[in-house]
Amino acid sequence: MVKVEEITEDYDDDHHSEDSNFTTDDSDSEDDFEEETWIERIRALRDIIPTDTRDSISYKISSMMSFGVRGARFLGNGAWVLTTSALLVVFPLLVEIGRESAINQMESDPYGQPGQPLPPGQHLPS
Repeated sequence: MVKVEEITEDYDDDHHSEDSNFTTDDSDSEDDFEEETWIERIRALRDIIPTDTRDSISYKISSMMSFGVRGARFLGNGAWVLTTSALLVVFPLLVEIGRESAINQMESDPYGQPGQPLPPGQHLPS
C-alpha cells in the first residue's frame, strides 16, 4: 500500500503572492534560448508545418531560384556579347576616327605640310 504524506513548507504567509508561484529565474530562461541556434529553430518548424505545405513552399522557392539563375545567366551572356562587340567593332572605329582627325589637323596647319617654310624663330630638330 502507498503511503501519502503532505509536506508543508515553512515560510511567512505575509510575503506570499500568487505571482511567486510562476516566477522563474531569468538567467535560466535566457540560457535556454541562447543555446538554441536559428537553424535548430527552423528545423523545429518542420514538425509544425504539414508535409504538403512544406513541399509546396519548397517547390515554389526552388522554382524562383531556378528562374533567378537562368535570368542571371542570360544577363551575363548578354553583357559578354555587348562588351566583346564593343571591343571588336567600336574600339577600332574610335582609333581610326582619332587618326583621321590627326591627319585633318596636320593638313589644316600651314606649317605642317612638307615644303613650307618654317615660321621665324623655329629651327628643324637635329
